[in-house]
Amino acid sequence: MTSPTFVPRGRHLFVFDLAAILIAIVGAFALRFDAGDPVGALRPYLPVVLLPLVVQPLVNVVFGLYRREWRYASVREMFGVVGAVASGTVICAVLFLVLSQLGAPGAAGMPRSFFPLEAMIALLLIGGGRFTLRWLLENSGRSGGTDEEVKGPRTLVYGAGEAGAAIARLAQRDRSTGIVVVGYLDDNPKKAGSVLLGRRIFGGLDRLADAVRRTRASQLLVSMPSAPGSVVRAAVERAQELDLTVRIVPPLNDLLGHASQIHHVRPVELDDLLRREPIHTDLEELAGYLNGASVVVTGGAGSIGGELARQIVALGPRSLTILDQSEFALWSTERDLREHGGADGAVITTDLCDVRSPVAVEHAIRKSAPDVVFHAAALKHVPICEAQPSEAVMSNVIGTRNVLRACEQFGVGRFVLISTDKAVAPVSIMGATKRVAELLTVAAAERCRAPYTAVRFGNVLGSSGSVVPLFQRQIEQGLALTITHPDATRYFMTIPEAVTLILQAGSDAIAGQVYILDMGEPVKIVDLAADMVRLSGLDADAVELNFVGLRPGERLHEMLFFDNESVEETTHRRVWRTKTPFVTIRRPIEELVADLEQAALRVDDQAIRTMLMASGALGSADGSIVSEAMAAAR
Repeated sequence: MTSPTFVPRGRHLFVFDLAAILIAIVGAFALRFDAGDPVGALRPYLPVVLLPLVVQPLVNVVFGLYRREWRYASVREMFGVVGAVASGTVICAVLFLVLSQLGAPGAAGMPRSFFPLEAMIALLLIGGGRFTLRWLLENSGRSGGTDEEVKGPRTLVYGAGEAGAAIARLAQRDRSTGIVVVGYLDDNPKKAGSVLLGRRIFGGLDRLADAVRRTRASQLLVSMPSAPGSVVRAAVERAQELDLTVRIVPPLNDLLGHASQIHHVRPVELDDLLRREPIHTDLEELAGYLNGASVVVTGGAGSIGGELARQIVALGPRSLTILDQSEFALWSTERDLREHGGADGAVITTDLCDVRSPVAVEHAIRKSAPDVVFHAAALKHVPICEAQPSEAVMSNVIGTRNVLRACEQFGVGRFVLISTDKAVAPVSIMGATKRVAELLTVAAAERCRAPYTAVRFGNVLGSSGSVVPLFQRQIEQGLALTITHPDATRYFMTIPEAVTLILQAGSDAIAGQVYILDMGEPVKIVDLAADMVRLSGLDADAVELNFVGLRPGERLHEMLFFDNESVEETTHRRVWRTKTPFVTIRRPIEELVADLEQAALRVDDQAIRTMLMASGALGSADGSIVSEAMAAAR
């Protein structure tokens, strides 16, 4: 943006106001006496008539009119000018009455109407001058040409609200942003036909084709940060039918602290299409158990664990200890926290620690003395766990047992296990080991009578092992998209959303509960693939789909809870709680875990599979029923 060579400062405005007030004084007498010589008409009332010239600039100083950035003046600044002029006029009138009683020179016979007339002219000049200044400064960086001469796509803004207006103002101030707003769309029928910042509001999304024809727009900007994914999806589909480029203003929480930066407008991403209504977090509840606390996150350098760390430090813990067995991932997570300023006030420690080692876990818990432990360390890839059951048992079962034992030994007050929907009626080794981990958590809670809980949810977009990076790589390389089954569905949630709800569920003080996050409606993998193809600018029908069949341990549809498991609402409507956790195994949990450990140490995968199936922790039936309990909870 080209900066103007001269930007008026406070001292320049002070001089301008002196001149404006002097003109207002003369103008008031010209109006009052309809005189051709206003200076001669006011001469008998000197020096009292000059009161505004002394009082008004001082009042303006008190009101801060010389400390504001008038380039960004708004209604608030307008009220400031009105307040300053009104206050100055009242003070002048009061002083005039006092001087009249004292018989001051020039007070006798002075018309009382002078003060309101002078105030109106002064307001027009002082206020009008400042808003003229704003207009000049705002337009100083423009090329001065027509829309065709200005570089950047002609853009229709979908959403004529606060966000849309803010984006349009920023685009007007800085043409280098590559956005030339030529019109608006808004689903509010009352706005249709009106004008916003000099551009017409054509109507709702159904008027997009007409708006494109009339404005020759080549880009649609979705400017509704709180809109659900269905609205974004409809806009993307309609725009792509008309060969429009689509960009979007990110969700509100992504804009916090950056609302004035135009570069936060970006291409539409998959998260936007799955966006749900914003989560209303009870910050008081979260701060109640995390603010000032010592917190440990196992697996804290992974996708879920890393986001847990980021959101926890924002709540002001006394200390945060991140445990992970990956050296590079630990370094990256710590650097990310410090670079983004999230570490202010909290002592952050990163420890190399494999949860499979009871000695390492005991040492880490003893050293950090945590109040709260979030256990996210686990193996999560279903086919890999299916191929190597011993590894899955050591990480998911023995690792959880080690952390729970250390927590009990050192009196940790709160423990939260990160579980999965695959732990429900498990048909995979991964799901079965996570189910055993859930039962270990419930058993530990019963022993220590503390809020040791598990939080169960489905897939998260962008996590390690997610189908999304796989599809992205295949699209970039021009390969066929590999999909297990045309009817396969999965629950999806964004990582920040999942972690926020995990923290919310962790605030509950009831011991031994399993919590279930509201994952919304399941998404067909085929539809997910089509969305990603369209967002890449390709024709979804032109990309080959290769259906490879369900892999070992996978099922067609996931479940969030057992059919025999009853659930109830919590204080947060996006989190449910099991009334009585459904026990699936037919032998004591500690005995089963001890036998699984021995088999895993021998790498006896068949024995592990046999034990899990014999105990009832591993089944074979495909779970495709959505429980009626969930519908009742909703």
